[in-house]
Amino acid sequence: MKVLHTADWHLGKRLYRHDLSDDHLQFLDWLCETIEQRQIDVVLIAGDIFDTTNPNDGSMQLYYQFLTRMLPLECKIIITGGNHDSATKLNAPRDLLRSLNIHVVGCTNGNCADEVLRLTNGSVDLLVAAVPYLRDSDLRQSISGQTYDDRVEAVRMGIRNHYERIADHCHTCFADVPVVAMGHLYVKGATVSESEREIHAVGGQAAFSSEHFPSGFDYVALGHIHVPQRVGAGELVRYSGSPIPLSFGERDNRHQVLELTFANGKLTTTEALTVPRFRSLRQVTGSLDEVYERLSQLEPGGSLTTLIEVLVEEERENLAARMQFEQLQRDFANAPFRIAKARLTFRNKRQGLESLYAIDTHLQDLSYLDVFARRLEASDVADDMREILTETYKELYQSVVG
Repeated sequence: MKVLHTADWHLGKRLYRHDLSDDHLQFLDWLCETIEQRQIDVVLIAGDIFDTTNPNDGSMQLYYQFLTRMLPLECKIIITGGNHDSATKLNAPRDLLRSLNIHVVGCTNGNCADEVLRLTNGSVDLLVAAVPYLRDSDLRQSISGQTYDDRVEAVRMGIRNHYERIADHCHTCFADVPVVAMGHLYVKGATVSESEREIHAVGGQAAFSSEHFPSGFDYVALGHIHVPQRVGAGELVRYSGSPIPLSFGERDNRHQVLELTFANGKLTTTEALTVPRFRSLRQVTGSLDEVYERLSQLEPGGSLTTLIEVLVEEERENLAARMQFEQLQRDFANAPFRIAKARLTFRNKRQGLESLYAIDTHLQDLSYLDVFARRLEASDVADDMREILTETYKELYQSVVG
């Protein structure tokens, strides 16, 4: 039996203001072809199908087009909800999809049996523990007087207990059948990328460790972290990673899906299948003159338009530099690439900010006026202006905090 592990599609994702629907369309085309060519029996999608809990029509269309294309292949699909997904929206067509060999678990209902699926392919059996993203409310009840550490420990134990109940159910009811557990959480020690904005939600807060997964799982198929990687000392707890770059910080990731082969009651091989790079993401840095030169020499790559992140740093702030920076995007408007983001910083201002926080006293020990005074000092504000600015700042602060 061949199983494909993928996660973190984030359909509907925009890279700054740029729509990535073409990237997702080409990935899903490649995925369908790969599933057919490699005769995959089961596809596991471990959460974050969508980028938002209220996906737009285009994202929903991509999702259902993919599921429709899978029907003639007679491939079983198991989908679990992630922290970006709406469990309600995922679960709405669940009964209909089940009749088409598509199993959806948008959220947990606390009944382990509802999250365990037994799959059969000829003489090969496989159990899949389809565990979705476990929200704080799924794991514990708030108790008056609990400290923060108590609440974190309750979440950690809630995740651990959930998987232990799943493992007990699998081995009590289905002895000697290999088990793949799914999950959408942060496991301690995993390398993260800049696009994982909510990385400390539930799994991150609880610092869940790979050792907390109970014994008896032959493989743990994880989602939530976009960097493909193994976690812990063994080979069996793995993130497939996002299939396309979702931020410029992911531009050098080796995007992949994972193919597992089960035979004779055990996992025999795990193979990473590299996803083609449909779009090139580049970062161009330097002074204005250096950036102009590098953009002029840049050769785009990929079947889709190359996106560029431009980071300009000049020595000192001046009006001419700001005006030239504003002209930059207009000068390259007809280039064979698109500037998705451009940022201008000045070294003297950055160093001033760094010196503001390079202090012996902890920031929390300073009053808001102390912090503001240090900021004025770092900015070389004239003495005759400091009093005026300080009084204005006091009025603004009082109007905000009451």
